[in-house]
Amino acid sequence: VASVPVSCVEIPLLALEYEPPRTKSFKTIEASLRVDALASAGFKISRSKLVGLISNGDVRVNWSPVTKNGTTLKSGDVISVSGQGRLKIGEISTTKKGKFAVELIRYL
Repeated sequence: VASVPVSCVEIPLLALEYEPPRTKSFKTIEASLRVDALASAGFKISRSKLVGLISNGDVRVNWSPVTKNGTTLKSGDVISVSGQGRLKIGEISTTKKGKFAVELIRYL
């Protein structure tokens, strides 16, 4: 930009156009709200492989590394796994048998 004139124009935020992220939503029934259980259901990875990823530091919850596979999650949390993608925890409800029906939103 040294020898080329540059001009800036302020535009309102509502004038910005963006494409919302593509997502896929599905429900799963889990016995607990642990990070290893929900991530294995959302990414279709076995829990034993996920425990290895957690110990390597490849799993993050809300952009913070997770070191314990028993970390409890809540609605609105975002799980990121290196090489797999990102997953958001949606609505959580309880079944008649006391298990958790969890809506998972996977970013494509």
